[in-house]
Amino acid sequence: MISELDLEIVNALQVNPRADWARVADALGLSAPTVARHWNVLAEQGLAWITPAPGPRYPSVGWSAFIYVSSVPAELDAIVSRLCAEPAFGTVSLVSGSHDLFIDCFASSHEALMDILSGAFADLPGVIQREIVFITKLYRQAAEWRSGTLEPGRAQLVAASRQPPQPEFQPDGLDALLLEELARDGRATWAEMGAACMVSPQTAKRRLERFLAAGYMALRCDTSMDFQQGMREVTLVLNVPATHVDAVGRYFSELPNCRLSAQVLGAQNLVVTLWVRDYLEVQGHERELATRAPGSTVISRQAVIRYYKRLGHLLDEAGRNRGLVPLPLWRGE
Repeated sequence: MISELDLEIVNALQVNPRADWARVADALGLSAPTVARHWNVLAEQGLAWITPAPGPRYPSVGWSAFIYVSSVPAELDAIVSRLCAEPAFGTVSLVSGSHDLFIDCFASSHEALMDILSGAFADLPGVIQREIVFITKLYRQAAEWRSGTLEPGRAQLVAASRQPPQPEFQPDGLDALLLEELARDGRATWAEMGAACMVSPQTAKRRLERFLAAGYMALRCDTSMDFQQGMREVTLVLNVPATHVDAVGRYFSELPNCRLSAQVLGAQNLVVTLWVRDYLEVQGHERELATRAPGSTVISRQAVIRYYKRLGHLLDEAGRNRGLVPLPLWRGE
C-alpha cells in the first residue's frame, strides 16, 4: 500500500529530484535517514525512480518524434518486445483510438533519427500502419508536472534555487556517459557518478549541473500506477490554426494537469497530454480550445491502456520499473 508519506516524498522529488535528504526531511518534519529509507524501498520495488528527460531546449541538441503504430493483434506482443529493446524508442504504450501503440523516439542527430525511422520498422512482424510526427517545439514536458500532495509552503522548502540561464554549448561524450549513469540511478551521489565515468565528483557535479541548467535535459520522478490515485492519461492530437498554435500550446502548458504540450510537424501541429480523473473532462478542454482558437480540429483522442516502457525504463503490468534500456538522448563525441 502507498502511504501518505510515500506520496509526499514523491511529490518532493518531483519538485527537486536530487534534493538532499536533509532538505526533504526538513520539509516533511522527519529525519533524513527515515526519508532515505522510505525512498530506497520505493526504488527497490520499482514503485518510483528518478530519470533524465528531454528539457525545453532539447530540440536544439537532439531530435525526437512521436510514432503511431497499428498492428495485427496476434503480433502485438512480438512488436512490443522488439520496440522495447530498441534504445531510441524511449516510451512505448498501448493506447485507445485508431492506432494500437504510441512511441517516443529520440536520437542524437537528424541523420541518426532518419536511420532509425527507416530501418527499425523494416522487418517488424504484423505492422499494418505507422505514422511519424516530428517534435519541433516543447511548451511543457512531463518533468514539470507535480502531484500537488505537498502544501505549497512545504514544496517551496524543497525547491531548488533558480540557476542563471546557461548559454548554448556542444555536449560531448562525458555528458552522454553522465546521463546514462543518471538513468541507472537518478539519486546516485556525485562520487558514484564520477567513479562510474572516471572523473572526479566535482567534475561530475559541474558538468551535469551545467547540462541541466542549459535546459537540454531535465530530471523527473516517475512512478508506477500505484501512485496514480485514480488519474488517467489522455492525449489530444490537434490541428490548430498557425496564428493560434503558440498561444494554445502555452495555454495547455500552464494547466496543472498538463504533462506534455508540444508543437509537431505532421497532419497535426499540436500534441497535448493531460491527467484526468474522468474522461468527460476532455470535453471541457475541447470547448475551451474551440473558444480560444476557432477552426481547431481534434484529430484523435488517446487514452493510455498500458505502459510497456517509459523513458527507457521497462515496466511490468502494474507500471513498475523492472529494467532499463538507456536512451540515446545525446551521444557526444
